[in-house]
Amino acid sequence: MPILSKKLIASTVKQFADRDDVQFPDPRFFRYPDRIIQFGSGVLLRGLIEYFVDEANRQDLFKGRVVIVNSTRSGRGKRFANQNGLFTICEEGFYKGQAQRKFYINSSVSRALPAADYWHKVLECAHNESITTVVSNTTEVGITLQEDDNLLGNPPASFPGKLTAFLYERYRAFGGLPKSGMLIIPTELLIDNGSKLKSIVLRLVELNQLEDEFRQWIEQNCLFCNTLVDRIVPGEPSGAKQAALEEYLGFQDELLTVSEVYRFLAIEGKKEELYQRAPFLKADSGIVVDEDITAYRERKLRILNGGHTISVAAGFLCGLETVDACMQDEVMGKFISQVIYEEIIPTLAIDRGMAQEFADDVLDRFRNPYLHHQLISIALQYTSKMNMRNGLTFDRYFKKMGEVPKRMCAGLATYMLFSRPVVLEGDTYYGEFRGKKYPIKDDQAAFLHQAWQGVDLTSEADIEKLVQKILTYSPFWSQDMRPFIKQTAWYLRAFADAGVRNVLASVVN
Repeated sequence: MPILSKKLIASTVKQFADRDDVQFPDPRFFRYPDRIIQFGSGVLLRGLIEYFVDEANRQDLFKGRVVIVNSTRSGRGKRFANQNGLFTICEEGFYKGQAQRKFYINSSVSRALPAADYWHKVLECAHNESITTVVSNTTEVGITLQEDDNLLGNPPASFPGKLTAFLYERYRAFGGLPKSGMLIIPTELLIDNGSKLKSIVLRLVELNQLEDEFRQWIEQNCLFCNTLVDRIVPGEPSGAKQAALEEYLGFQDELLTVSEVYRFLAIEGKKEELYQRAPFLKADSGIVVDEDITAYRERKLRILNGGHTISVAAGFLCGLETVDACMQDEVMGKFISQVIYEEIIPTLAIDRGMAQEFADDVLDRFRNPYLHHQLISIALQYTSKMNMRNGLTFDRYFKKMGEVPKRMCAGLATYMLFSRPVVLEGDTYYGEFRGKKYPIKDDQAAFLHQAWQGVDLTSEADIEKLVQKILTYSPFWSQDMRPFIKQTAWYLRAFADAGVRNVLASVVN
């Protein structure tokens, strides 16, 4: 089977002329100049930023391409070279009540440069006046200060070190001209990611005793934007799926990227300025430019993440394995929907219509028949997620409604039941369901193991004492969880008597 390349698509495009599920690039796209330098080559950036850039090129909004900088020795640079920068995005999911799958052959990447081998070529990009934007996704750990980072290194060790060195090269190449300033769009999943990155860059300028004029150039002419990204790009497909997709397409693609249909980028700033600096931001309805993106972050944390977390143990203890299976299940499908619409959304201090529209999208995403998101993986670090994503929702609901959110209390009880360690093997605690063990990968597993010792699930007094111990343990919670002890204990006792599914069926009917 041939490998994806410019030559291949020139000869293949006619075979797909009568089909609308595969989009090919126009040959003129390959002649567009580089306009973005991107630190990171992972699937999220390919499935989101490169998706938007390619879409903007198809609409004649941007007419630019991306230079990728690899910071790891993943071998992606060679794969991009072998495929002339091309890769396929397989977009599949549930949209407006219908399952759909489409393919986009993306031509937005001009080349990929492994930083360890081609740092001098990365710095050459700083001299290119058409490159005006920096994009990054180096994981949350990537935006950290490494005080001893050598900016003269080949390359510097950290991403902020590389960015500072690149900006310094840019500053010197253009003599500090204001118009040479850059737009920096980090997409790492950190609150105020742009502000944090800027503070680290300025600190590195200080630690390396670079001239004050460079600092002023950064502060006055470089725009660091806070962002929020949201698209499930589950990684490069498994061997079987890769083979099936390649068979369907008729060519090999070592960079084939699978994503859901939903895509979202919120970027903080003024529309006029950002659209002028980066016209690709106008290409898609999934891109929002706003001077304050707090509401978008809040709805994602509470509805999407909170909805996952409050229901994951319930689904698991109903004998289900994946999120889409939960949505297909009569009891769990109702439970998740009712929790989101009736107990989470009423607590949000954002536009109700905006929240409900997002919730509609979230439930479609949960129903995605192509994405089998394992419940056990969502339960990673369950305790901290429950606090961060749902603790404030509990508190807000109680204060606003004057009563406890019963479905959420049921979800909280399933968290406790799921997080009951029954055995320690090596460094890992295990729970048990229907005679099978499962790992409890939670930093608080040791405390939970101790809390469950001697608890008799037929004893109301034992159960209430257990729930009180967990909900009043201050390292767990950022809110006062005492109002929810009695209702949560009631559900835990009911689960022990009648089973999770039977009790939840009574909750949602």
